[in-house]
Amino acid sequence: MMENDKGKNKQVSEQNYSESRNTTYCITRRFGSITFDEAVKNVKNNIAKLGLDLVGEFDVKQYLDSSFEKMPRHLILMVCEIETASKLIASDIQMSILFPCHVTIKEVEDNSIIEVSIEDTDTTWSSSIKKDVMEVAKNTKNTLIKVLDNIEQLHVKL
Repeated sequence: MMENDKGKNKQVSEQNYSESRNTTYCITRRFGSITFDEAVKNVKNNIAKLGLDLVGEFDVKQYLDSSFEKMPRHLILMVCEIETASKLIASDIQMSILFPCHVTIKEVEDNSIIEVSIEDTDTTWSSSIKKDVMEVAKNTKNTLIKVLDNIEQLHVKL
């Protein structure tokens, strides 16, 4: 092992991302017609147009770059909405562990494809057995799907 390779994992871009499209806890779409920066801009615009709040961002590449030989861009957006959060907490105080919702934007396939995933709140929030939570989860999922539906379209009215 070379001295400068100590502590480095394999290149993230060489990992098999095919399984990421078949998870039960997120809904994923891939885009080949837009750049990473355009995807981020469009996702943020869609979040705002839908009345959601962007309450945080986490740059995975910046955080893990020193751990990988080659780390593609990967951003996690934390999204919430006051009425939804209020309903969740009123129904099940422990739901605060599961929100805000997450939307991820990442480069895959040697950075030629942009993959955007939304949290499938029907699945992630199903650990609460309260009926009210599951109704909120379904509505939240439907709203987040609208974020995905309009990523490639510019100047879209939602």
